[in-house]
Amino acid sequence: MAMANTDNAGPRLPWAGKRVSMERAEEELSFLWRLAADNVRTSQNINVRTSVLNFVICASDIESAQRASVLIRDLSSTHIARVILLILDEDSGTPASVSTWVTLRSFPIISDLMRHHFEQITALVTGSAVRSAAHIIQPLLKPELPAYIWWLNDPPGDETLFRSLTHLSRRVIVDSNSFLKPEESISTLASLLEALPDIAFSDLNWGRITAWRQLVAQFFDVAEYRPYLAGVDSIEIEHAVAPFAVPTRTEEGDVSPNPIRALLLAGWLKTSLGWQYSASDAHAEHDPATGTHYWQLTRARATTGPLSARPAGSGKTGKLSMPASGSISIRPRVYSDMRPGALCLVRLTSMVDNKRATFTIDREDDPDHVLTSVELAQGMRPQRTVSLAATHDASELVHDELEIMGHDYLYEQTLQEVSTLLL
Repeated sequence: MAMANTDNAGPRLPWAGKRVSMERAEEELSFLWRLAADNVRTSQNINVRTSVLNFVICASDIESAQRASVLIRDLSSTHIARVILLILDEDSGTPASVSTWVTLRSFPIISDLMRHHFEQITALVTGSAVRSAAHIIQPLLKPELPAYIWWLNDPPGDETLFRSLTHLSRRVIVDSNSFLKPEESISTLASLLEALPDIAFSDLNWGRITAWRQLVAQFFDVAEYRPYLAGVDSIEIEHAVAPFAVPTRTEEGDVSPNPIRALLLAGWLKTSLGWQYSASDAHAEHDPATGTHYWQLTRARATTGPLSARPAGSGKTGKLSMPASGSISIRPRVYSDMRPGALCLVRLTSMVDNKRATFTIDREDDPDHVLTSVELAQGMRPQRTVSLAATHDASELVHDELEIMGHDYLYEQTLQEVSTLLL
């Protein structure tokens, strides 16, 4: 296979640093470190090339790669790494080639007088060379350090490519908020999870709904509300969509509509409440074009999931009259000033001994806060405003994922639940 790799051919990526041949990448990085060490302001702080991990970011286009390059600047202060930004251009009409850029990223530690650097290698792999991407970048990895893979955008249709790249690492991070085909891609991801059981998968969207899962669980930390957990018979979830008539990708890389956060929350609640769903005999409706879903499910067992891992209070819950089935509905809500995919509302309705209770988390018109409320037969209880501003930062979400080497089994179980619901 003929493959071009020259200093001058191909596109120009000023944000990626200096264009070099791949064979000279290590030499050029050493030169850049020497230049940085000669700087009077930083010469006492960067004589040591410090790295704690390899971070391989796989992008399907230059625009996604550039957004990731900007994001990791905020990440570097806590995870000094060798970053390999791998751009995979699978266009069959493009000649096989590899183009490489190198740079040092700089960030302050305490003040601008104390700075650290990390290495970034950007590799653009095109045409049939994409099939050999794992072999191409393997010499660039620091062998003594663990490797993480962050896969941007939808998982690849070519499972062979994905498998070869996962051989470089046992840890794969995705961000399903950028999936152009959300329902199809989340099912593909579940299939990859099943086919590659040794790989630890995680999703930034799972981190984005952590605060929502905590708020739902906190409702039932209150002893007065705990019996209503077993009586939940209706779950409503709303997700933000952009005011466009057709599916689209925003400037930030988000896709609208994208109900994956809502789907993950629904899968988690289904498991926690002990509900059962069978595609063969249960009622379901799906409209991927708008991000609308509906399921009618049956209660198969007493609630034993994460929500109920608390004292049972009076112990009388099992003797109460409760519904034998429940429903989950997911629907879009148009927001012009909120990023698509964000959760807007979660409402759980419960019936116990013919007494109705409603538990609501509503974002209303505030992108940074939610209002939690409980309505019982006796009336509305005091509402509470909760800030969610800190849950939106993608660099913080990636930071958290880089702290984990093993499996997130609750996420993986929820992913399989979502895949089952979408059958």
